[in-house]
Amino acid sequence: MRELAPTPAAVVDASTRAPLLGSYRGGLPRVDWAPLGLGAGARMLRHKRWVYAAIATERVYVAFAVARFGYACNAFVYAYDAADRRMLARASWIGLPGAARVGDTGGEGCHASFRASGASLSIERPAGATRYAVRVEAPALSIDATLDAASAPPAIGAVAQVAPGRFDATEKRALLAARGELRVHGRAVSLDGLGGYDFTSGMLARHTRWRWGFALGRLEGGVPFALNLVQGFVGEPECAAWVGDEVHGLGEGRFTFDRRRPAEPWRVTTTDGAVDLVLEPGAVHEEKRNLLLVAARFAQPCGAWKGTLTLPGRGTTRVEHALGVTEDQEVTW
Repeated sequence: MRELAPTPAAVVDASTRAPLLGSYRGGLPRVDWAPLGLGAGARMLRHKRWVYAAIATERVYVAFAVARFGYACNAFVYAYDAADRRMLARASWIGLPGAARVGDTGGEGCHASFRASGASLSIERPAGATRYAVRVEAPALSIDATLDAASAPPAIGAVAQVAPGRFDATEKRALLAARGELRVHGRAVSLDGLGGYDFTSGMLARHTRWRWGFALGRLEGGVPFALNLVQGFVGEPECAAWVGDEVHGLGEGRFTFDRRRPAEPWRVTTTDGAVDLVLEPGAVHEEKRNLLLVAARFAQPCGAWKGTLTLPGRGTTRVEHALGVTEDQEVTW
């Protein structure tokens, strides 16, 4: 099993101007790319950052994201009903950079927000607090919830070179205690369950592609379980499973699916043999945009995970009930 290093004091060494590449147990420090010495123009074109947050209960999976680029921003939110295998509501937006704010940390001091006509999305964790406040108001859908990190297992942090001269820093955390309410088409739905987030900040290549999977649920016997896997982009350094109060580094993900039919099952494994899972999608959040400067093809199927997880000291256990997503993302930005 892959070992995770202690969290570094900085993402970039100020004296050498070299990013401190690695895979870390625990949240990253504040992400500051200034020591790279890039000019304002390069920062505007290359710097991309986002926060994705999700909550899973026995019945629903809700997620939202806010992404800010130097010249534009976008956001989305959706609520998926696993029992009926359908989207309850979803919405997405694209706007000028001033419509979104994304900070430089995923831990204490985390903040991300988006504002548009008839919509507002935000996640915030004040300094010194353990709870993230999640607030969403969108057509047909609202979320008022908290994610409490007090008893959650550690995050996994990663700093990686993703292309020549281009670098990314990302922090993933899961099994936060979620409490709150979803209101969709006037109906109240409990959001008491498990939560997780992805904070990413990078000086990225013009063309970027990855496949990603995220799960929140339980193993056989009721042990809390979460998973973050990626193929491409950052790769192995951000791949992890959370079981109980521990985080375990995993090999890079391998995704087998039909790109033309993202609603068909996805098989996901890892290079170290620890994961053998299938996501059975019930619905797909999909976006295709071509805005000259920015073009994106994005499919995020939602559904239920089934299969096995093999970890040292635990042997092979079955995933009993876990909701989540896979993702096929290709973007020119």
